[in-house]
Amino acid sequence: MNAVVSALLLLGLHLGTTQDSAVRFEPAVLSVVRDSTGYVQHMISLYSTSKDTVRITGVKGSCGCANASVQRPLATDSLPGRIYVAVNAHHFTDSVNYVDYTINHSGSATPAMFRVIVRLPK
Repeated sequence: MNAVVSALLLLGLHLGTTQDSAVRFEPAVLSVVRDSTGYVQHMISLYSTSKDTVRITGVKGSCGCANASVQRPLATDSLPGRIYVAVNAHHFTDSVNYVDYTINHSGSATPAMFRVIVRLPK
């Protein structure tokens, strides 16, 4: 794995879950290759890190190319909330690109950040 991808993965892991975070993500960071149509689509899971139920109240991508929809707004420590993320990566020209999602929720330390790393096919 090249050094840039490794560094971005580590940064994404840091963004996805911190010690003070009320939530954790599965996967902690999403690293994918853009498909032949130019899009990235994936379901992510969000879990509460406390005994409390967390409600997902909003999701916003860091660019106009990013979209997301909350599929299941409630999350506990054993039952995940679900967010469907999509990225239109047609305009990406770098071999490695990233999109950050800001996820607002009812838990402490809101908002949470989730990173999608988009690699272009070789």
